[in-house]
Amino acid sequence: MTSRDGRTFGHISGVEVGAVFTSKAGLAEAGVHVLRQAGIHGDQELGAFSICLSKGYEDNVDRGNTIVYVGSGGQDDDGKQISDQSPDSTSNKALFISSETKRPVRVVRGVNDDNVYSPSSGYRYDGLYVVDEAKMKEGKKGFMMCTFTLKRIDEEGQKAIPIRRTLTVGKLAKLRKKARAG
Repeated sequence: MTSRDGRTFGHISGVEVGAVFTSKAGLAEAGVHVLRQAGIHGDQELGAFSICLSKGYEDNVDRGNTIVYVGSGGQDDDGKQISDQSPDSTSNKALFISSETKRPVRVVRGVNDDNVYSPSSGYRYDGLYVVDEAKMKEGKKGFMMCTFTLKRIDEEGQKAIPIRRTLTVGKLAKLRKKARAG
């Protein structure tokens, strides 16, 4: 398979919804989500091509077919939110543009123990979504966040997003510790 630039709205030819990749390098090689660090791949004039939903921001809410996705920026090197996000940054602007154009955005989910829709390992391509709403909103830490509501496009023959078991070893340990302290 040859490297692709991912600058496509919609599906990537040859990649089926539900495809699992072991790494971000694999996602990039397939052209599904080509950025190995950033969660938003887009163009500030054309819109967003893809997003990768993982552990990044505590304000993200994943309900499977609907996602409240927080833009990028305002975090320190440890991932702590320390300032407002800017709607004018390239990646955030791309999602704001997508809310206007309604072009489809590819959604990839990475491992996240707190999200039942995330894969247990690697990264999974979960299909196309449309940015239904885009706004600035105060986040949990009191900073202004670029907030995007994405809704999954219902396509014929598309499988439901898999739900994995929610009781992990880590969560079980936390429950035991809480019960002992209680």
